[in-house]
Amino acid sequence: MDYNSTDIVELKTILKRLQFELEDLEETLNINFTYTSAHIGGREVRKVEERLRQLKKKIARINEILSVN
Repeated sequence: MDYNSTDIVELKTILKRLQFELEDLEETLNINFTYTSAHIGGREVRKVEERLRQLKKKIARINEILSVN
């Protein structure tokens, strides 16, 4: 998604949604490690970690755009 062409109000809405998604994913990952770490496959953990990286990059990009405006 090209965040540069998105207006400020929409960017803030997207940012909130991404932050909630990030928190949920981090919580899910923590719960999985805490309670079921013996049952989680390495591939699943890597998928969650990659999703976390992607979300953090999107959030950082939106914050960067918002800080300029």
